[in-house]
Amino acid sequence: MLPIKEVIVLATVLFAASTTTKTVLFGRQIEWKVVAIMAIASLPFAYLGAQALAVVPADHIKRLLGLMILIYIVLTACKLLPSFRIGTAGLLVGSALYGFISGFLGSGNLVKVVIFRELKFTKEAFVGAMAATSVLSNFAKLASYWQTGLLTAEMVWPALALVVSAIVAAVIGQMILNKLNASAFETGVQVLLGVSAVTLLI
Repeated sequence: MLPIKEVIVLATVLFAASTTTKTVLFGRQIEWKVVAIMAIASLPFAYLGAQALAVVPADHIKRLLGLMILIYIVLTACKLLPSFRIGTAGLLVGSALYGFISGFLGSGNLVKVVIFRELKFTKEAFVGAMAATSVLSNFAKLASYWQTGLLTAEMVWPALALVVSAIVAAVIGQMILNKLNASAFETGVQVLLGVSAVTLLI
């Protein structure tokens, strides 16, 4: 069994290959202005979130986020959520929240899902934006792992195997996505949101 640090490094290789491939596959459908704003605005708050992890109990934030997501799902399902449009200011606030949660909990993807849903992205633009907003952070982690000696030349073969599998999975995923109608995709997103929110509450 691999040491936990090696598992984390190789998992990051997989994520980097996956997000890069999806960004290329869905590049034409991606709302690049949104991606650029989120990527830049989230960075300083990701740092603040990482700093806060040292002094704030993570369990409280996890449960609060899970509760907020569940409330959002219920309001959306019951059509009780007021209709609103996310402008640049709202995107900046959402990006800040995404960055903070990402730095604090290790992933802010739940926040991104809510933002992109409310922006009414097509399913292709949704998947592409989810990937594109994570590319830089994944490669930043790999650069850090290489610099600190966690990512080594001995990992090249398992890393290459993971890269190939990520590319193949992304291509197959695109084929499946093309066959899904918007309603089925929306239902899938709702289910994943709900499962993730419950996991945070446990």
